[in-house]
Amino acid sequence: MAKKLGIARLLGMTFGAALAASLAYADDAPVSMVLMTTPKNDDEIRMIDNRLMSPHPGYHAELLQDAGKRCHLNVQLRFAPWQRALLEVKNGNTDGAFSASYDTERAAYGAYPLTAKGQPDRNRALKDYSYSLYAPISSLTQWDGLAFRSTNAQKVAVERGASIIPKLNELGIDHVEIADNTTMLRMLANNRVAAAVLMTSAADAILAESPELASMVQKHQPPIEEKVGYVILSRHFQARYPQHAECFWNTIAAIRGSAAYAARIEFYRDNK
Repeated sequence: MAKKLGIARLLGMTFGAALAASLAYADDAPVSMVLMTTPKNDDEIRMIDNRLMSPHPGYHAELLQDAGKRCHLNVQLRFAPWQRALLEVKNGNTDGAFSASYDTERAAYGAYPLTAKGQPDRNRALKDYSYSLYAPISSLTQWDGLAFRSTNAQKVAVERGASIIPKLNELGIDHVEIADNTTMLRMLANNRVAAAVLMTSAADAILAESPELASMVQKHQPPIEEKVGYVILSRHFQARYPQHAECFWNTIAAIRGSAAYAARIEFYRDNK
């Protein structure tokens, strides 16, 4: 209990100081910012009945909301399959999505935090993450970090619109795009696909909550690809609120680098 109170006090002091140091915006109502991501239930984003849990919605949910407060933004999170989330950003129907790795196609319609040289600024990213290969425990599927081999003629499942797809094409892996991670893992357990390539943290969280599913699926090492995930903003939002956008990305970096954020992650890991 004392440990939890200490963490809570540290978080309160750090983010209280962040609010006090916020940009000197006018006394207008906060700017609304709607960010989309895929439905999930892990330490980053905790959901129940398609809504954020309260009072502990996940450390990424808290980070984004805290960054919003400091930058005079009212951050709202909404959930949809990833391809739809990116399409909403592209069409200007939502203000941003997370976490999006950088590629030139997305950069044509969405704004990333950039360095002075115009390159994606890894220091202002939301997270580092990876994609891993999962297969039935009983299968002869192999992945050695260079090549994928399987005696199963079925395709490999991957999330629709995922940034790992070009890598799968490069490796010559015949794949089928599926809407969500849980569906892919169930298909895997029922031998409806040869394997599945999923975001490692998301898949591991699902398997941790489902021992029966976990007993039928194994993760292959090493990860297929390591990536960096950003909050990508719509061009419309960035053009209308350039100061808010820069403040938001800068504050994400400041929070991620703080001792309080490390304590927050520890709190979530200790309180499943």
